Amino acid sequence: MTHYFAPLLHIYQPPTQDIEILKKIDKESYKPLFKMIQEHENAKFCLNINGILVDMLYEFGLGDTMDLIKDLVKEKKLEIVGTAKFHPILPLIPQKEAEHQIKLNEIVNKREFGKNWIKSGFFPPEMAISPEVIKIVKDLGYEWIIMSGIAISSEWAYDKIYQSPEGLLLFFRDDILSNKISFKEIKPNEFIDSLKNLFNNNNNNKNDVDDDNSYIIVAQDGETFGHHIKNYEKDFLGKVLTKLEKEDEVQTCFISEIKNYFPIEKKPITPKKSSWSTIDTDLKDNEYYPLWKHKKNDIHRHYWKIVNNLNKLIELADSIDKSKNWETEQYYKTARWFYDRGLHSCPTWWSNPNRGTWSPNLIYRGTELLIRAALNAQLAVIKSDKQKAAESEPLFDAISHYHSILLMEIMTVSSEM
Repeated sequence: MTHYFAPLLHIYQPPTQDIEILKKIDKESYKPLFKMIQEHENAKFCLNINGILVDMLYEFGLGDTMDLIKDLVKEKKLEIVGTAKFHPILPLIPQKEAEHQIKLNEIVNKREFGKNWIKSGFFPPEMAISPEVIKIVKDLGYEWIIMSGIAISSEWAYDKIYQSPEGLLLFFRDDILSNKISFKEIKPNEFIDSLKNLFNNNNNNKNDVDDDNSYIIVAQDGETFGHHIKNYEKDFLGKVLTKLEKEDEVQTCFISEIKNYFPIEKKPITPKKSSWSTIDTDLKDNEYYPLWKHKKNDIHRHYWKIVNNLNKLIELADSIDKSKNWETEQYYKTARWFYDRGLHSCPTWWSNPNRGTWSPNLIYRGTELLIRAALNAQLAVIKSDKQKAAESEPLFDAISHYHSILLMEIMTVSSEM
């Protein structure tokens, strides 16, 4: 009997991140983490690195971290998965923009990893999924997608692989074990024992346990190791890998390798809309992405009114003739630059005082990108097409209106804390 252990790491920083904070995270987490992986022959980690972080590492003189990552990919210790470049919550943005963000990230992966990157796995930011996102990912040529265990709509998958109606392979993170690791609630020995016991418990209804292989997937933010928890890359991951070198029962593998060992269930399933921060009570309340769009959160409500009007304004700007004059083209390119970045997930994540994530400045930094996108999109339309300018004016006015309300709401919440 073999138990396959498939770990995934997700690393990302927002486009608004301070350079000094990025350098601190790189020093405390990224470099030590990847150097630790380099030391272990049995290391096999799927890695999600958003394209914006790749760009920032180069921009701020941290390209040696990318060299480490590329070496590990060549050594087949890291397997790079696809994602959306600027880390938007894919179910909450227009389909066209979701596809655009994914294709932008593919450009980065092809540039950085060349033939060593194969379009196979996909990590949706925050593991936020929906049937629409699954279809987009399949249509773009990916083989599998990873999501939170809470999304599973059938019995737990430990000895078979589910697929969507479109044929996309579906993999589910073990949320309990993953969170125990993330919150330092389990030690390396306990973790390995949990793997064995969990698998064996799952197989208790089998007549011959020895003939049954099993797999499990854990996933965390890479910044957990070394930045959030000091030296955790050595104290936990390093010790787990060292202990697994002497274990015949448990083997590390890439998620993409699981299909080599387990059958694919013929009957398709449709996962539940969710994220890796969604809990059962959220699903009961139809709050599928609670940290980013919650009906009881007024900041979320006004933020998404800005975004929804901006989506329409950008769509108008997309449709104009940008070859008429230089000004129109430059305003449009500037609008698109800010819009792509402005869709990142952080402003709404930092808008949850009841869940301990609150930062007025980080909310506003992200919102400012949207406002600058709106300004330049409106200027592009005005310079290009008077008729469309008449259509765009109420959209720009609405964005300005909800921007003001959002600022007042931030002040109201801040004064009540």
